[in-house]
Amino acid sequence: MPLSQILDLRTLLAINIVNLGLCVGVMSIAWHDNRHKFPVTAFWVRALALQFLSFLLFLLRGQVPDFLSIIVAAGLVTTGFTQLIAGLAVHLDLAPPSRRLYVGQAVFLGLHAFLTYVEPSFYWRCINYSVVLAWLSLEAVRLVVLAPAGKRHGTRFFAVVMTTYAALFAGRAVYYLSVVPTNADFFHPNDFDLLMYLVIQLLAIALVFSLIMIVNRRLHRDVEDDIKRRLEAEALMQLNLDRLARAELISKTGNWELHLDSQDIVASPGAAMIYEMKGERFALEQIKRVAMPEYRPVLDAAMKGLLEEGVPYDVEFRIQAPRTGQIRDIHSIAVYDPAQNAVFGVLQDVTQQKNVERELERIVQTDPLTQLFSRRFFMELAERELATATRYGRELSVLMLDVDHFKAINDVHGHQTGDLVLRSLGQVFRDMLREVDIVGRIGGEEFAAVLPETSVLRAFAVAERLRRAVETTEIPLKQGLPIKITVSIGVTAASKSQENIDTLLARADQALYDAKHQGRNQVAVYEIRADGSVAAPDN
Repeated sequence: MPLSQILDLRTLLAINIVNLGLCVGVMSIAWHDNRHKFPVTAFWVRALALQFLSFLLFLLRGQVPDFLSIIVAAGLVTTGFTQLIAGLAVHLDLAPPSRRLYVGQAVFLGLHAFLTYVEPSFYWRCINYSVVLAWLSLEAVRLVVLAPAGKRHGTRFFAVVMTTYAALFAGRAVYYLSVVPTNADFFHPNDFDLLMYLVIQLLAIALVFSLIMIVNRRLHRDVEDDIKRRLEAEALMQLNLDRLARAELISKTGNWELHLDSQDIVASPGAAMIYEMKGERFALEQIKRVAMPEYRPVLDAAMKGLLEEGVPYDVEFRIQAPRTGQIRDIHSIAVYDPAQNAVFGVLQDVTQQKNVERELERIVQTDPLTQLFSRRFFMELAERELATATRYGRELSVLMLDVDHFKAINDVHGHQTGDLVLRSLGQVFRDMLREVDIVGRIGGEEFAAVLPETSVLRAFAVAERLRRAVETTEIPLKQGLPIKITVSIGVTAASKSQENIDTLLARADQALYDAKHQGRNQVAVYEIRADGSVAAPDN
């Protein structure tokens, strides 16, 4: 039985319109839910909407002008296919439709208009319509074939649907060219046309299903990519944390966070190792106990300045490690984040650097031979002590010492023995003088000492003890008998008048010259009168 006796084209078109309306609704939901993540669905909503409008115009043929029901309807169908192809190209990261698609569509519409108004022919319009739709369907399939394998997610079924479309329209064109149907009325189609409109309903549903599958596969792939990126980011973060931990351990640095609400400190492994503490979270009071007591006020003031006045937190302090008892020098800087009410800081164990600095400072400040103060550092300390004595009206005395006949010692015994003599003198001075006394080597065999809070009479007594101690000291030699030496000492005291250390040293040197002039191995005083004025020593 012919299909024309079973199916009615108007009914098929009405069913197609309802079917396409549902397809547009489903695709619109997919677009609405995924328009930010997958905006390409907008192309496919438009494609189905254009198909819906075209079938509506097909159904209204004879009730609306032929321009709308034939030309515009055909243009809507081909434009819908073009939108479908454009969306697919975007999804596959391929170039958008080329000019030939739009040129082909324009040629198609021109022929359709010609076959409608100039040489009206329903027969050739059907062939023209079928050929262009078969071509557009194959263009969609071609995009899938050309796409890289990694981009084809979910498009396999779509390619099958579009291949079926192409086969259907190509078959219709072949049918018309070979069979030459007798029908010349749109609403009295042959059996193949009825079959085509029936299959198109199923293909429309399959097309929407394939598009939804593409969306789901794309979203699934995006989720997988997000998970992969997150895992890679976490692995990279862990790798960076491990690298940071190793770098902290090598460079003896660490970072810390002080959460002011809880008064807890979160420390990195490097910071915990510097403080010789286990774990990563500590109470603030627990950390405070590690710092040496004399630095606690400095640290508290620095933190208060940071929190209340925004003064940069940049402090150096010392800690005593709780397990080993080791004294360590620490340098720490920090910033305050009001939004988190937390202080973020870094610290570094600079003990080795400070030890080097202290050693360099000691080398600069110390005479390498006698281990007494060098001339430069002696002068700095002496000026400071004199200024203090002058400010507070305290007594202060100065000694100048010189080894008697030192040149003869070098000439007879050699310079190595001369160096041994100077080292021995340094040891005598360290043994005989107080820790507050300032002693330095200011020349070859010349020494000076500043005695704080010491009157000239007490200074004279100190000088005498020094002289006798040197006189009784025997300096052993590698060969031969030990040698003995003597020193001459000049003594002076600070007066009430304004003066500097150079003046005092000059007066003590004058007294030293007097001691040598009187026969050496003596102590001479540069006397000061009762009224505070300085008197020259007696010759």
